Amino acid sequence: MNAKRLFHVALAVAVTVAVIVAAIIGCGPKWGDGSVLHESENGQSPSAAGADAADAVSVTLPSYYMENMVFQRNQPLVVKGTVISKQDGKPVKASKLSATLSQGRKSASATAQIGKKGSFTCTLKAQKASLKPYSLRLRYAGKTVAELTNVYVGDVFVAAGQSNMELNHAQYFGRSDAPSFYGGLITESDLPKPVTDANVKFVEADDTAEGSDFPLRDVSRQAGKWLDADAESSQHLSYLAQQFAMQLRAKHPNVPIGIIQTAWGGTPIRRHLRGGDIYANHIAPLQGLHVAGVLWYQGCDDAANYATAMQYESQMTTLINQYRSVFGRSDLPFLYVQLARWPGYQYTQNVREAQRTALSSANLRNASNIAMTVSLDTDKGTSVSIHPLGKDILGARMAAQYLAMENGSKNSAAVPNGPLFESAQHASDGSITLSFEEGTANGLKAMRPNYTKSAGAKVPDYAKKPGATPLDGISNIATSTTLALQGFEVADHSGQWMPVTATIKGDQVRLSAASGTGLSSLNDMTQVRYLFSGNPKCASMLYNSLNLPASPFIAIVE
Repeated sequence: MNAKRLFHVALAVAVTVAVIVAAIIGCGPKWGDGSVLHESENGQSPSAAGADAADAVSVTLPSYYMENMVFQRNQPLVVKGTVISKQDGKPVKASKLSATLSQGRKSASATAQIGKKGSFTCTLKAQKASLKPYSLRLRYAGKTVAELTNVYVGDVFVAAGQSNMELNHAQYFGRSDAPSFYGGLITESDLPKPVTDANVKFVEADDTAEGSDFPLRDVSRQAGKWLDADAESSQHLSYLAQQFAMQLRAKHPNVPIGIIQTAWGGTPIRRHLRGGDIYANHIAPLQGLHVAGVLWYQGCDDAANYATAMQYESQMTTLINQYRSVFGRSDLPFLYVQLARWPGYQYTQNVREAQRTALSSANLRNASNIAMTVSLDTDKGTSVSIHPLGKDILGARMAAQYLAMENGSKNSAAVPNGPLFESAQHASDGSITLSFEEGTANGLKAMRPNYTKSAGAKVPDYAKKPGATPLDGISNIATSTTLALQGFEVADHSGQWMPVTATIKGDQVRLSAASGTGLSSLNDMTQVRYLFSGNPKCASMLYNSLNLPASPFIAIVE
């Protein structure tokens, strides 16, 4: 054999030996996050030490960490729970516990930080939204101790408040013995069509005072996962939350939506504040989780008596501060509905006023990214019901506000609002001039609200009109009218209210003495109000160019 041939044989033997040695010592290809594929996952037996260590610990995740869970995009992804020794119940070494989020060959990992009583937190780097599922794995001593095979990254919203946020088909209209509701006023055919979108996923909290670990409602507990919003499960999801989600999914088709529903009917706001049972069981357990925003509809219970109505602004702003603290973002979008028309409670209008003034309250730590949706024109003629129709319209209006915030619009001038009262001032001619917050009074006009079931909202056709907003999908909400504006009243120190003539002057409204009142001027008037009653009936309301109605208000005349 010549020298050249001997050289090639020797080289081949050397390469073969090198490959065998590499395989033995583990210098093979890397996977996912760059670590060697774990032995217990490639068909080989785990090492005795690693198996023993992992089998000796108990890992518990919060109840809402389930399959189909949605994490917030573009925010640190937090995995938390408890890990303790099975032998003595004591915390274990943090360096041995890690979390990994994987999608194909992409992955992100983090080692746990372990606190008192075995609580742990793994903070993974932010991820972009994706309709494709990720897998989430927790390992201890190199062995998988917990796993969610399908989780998602998208936009997550907390749907909080009381029954008008909670309202869904199964609870209120799904009874076999009740094909209609409120004596036929609202029938099943009047309800919004349920969202059927597997990329909208939700989990719901149950009402209980026991413990603090986000107790699950039957529909979530029995499923053992965040539910897809299909034709069946959507019957258990908040009408308002699903209508809001539908609008966002159309605008961002590649972003899943997650809904965490914490609303509970018949609850005053104090139960949702720190120290209240709803806060303790529904909100506090979410500490550390990142969300896109909070949707809030509540206040009916607080309108039942004067004391709670008068405390509402302070409690509302405190609640906003607290919720933002829980979710770790001082300017977290917080969107809420001003109470709809209803004749049932005496102080509904006072709670509405508290909701309006909360927008600019000095008690807010951060006044940006807060928006109120006026609902006085949305009930489609069902205001005698404490659960009126119109959740589709509210969902569209709230979605338009959120999308504006998402695009960087943080104040009331840039977020879609109806005219928001700012000041009332006496004029030299005996009239009173009403001014509105900058940007909210463009194109003031009188419109007749449509209190019939022909009003509604659908998703705009973004393919034909890319610049559209959810407001463009609202139809038949109101029509232009030549009738004079109604609902404006003034009073002097006696407190006797009387109607006035209201005229639009550019971006202001001018009030003057109305015939038949005996007044020649309004110089002695000290107060002004607009649509200030529980169930106002008005054939000509104040709107702006966005077809959004002015909020009711009561104020001092300067």
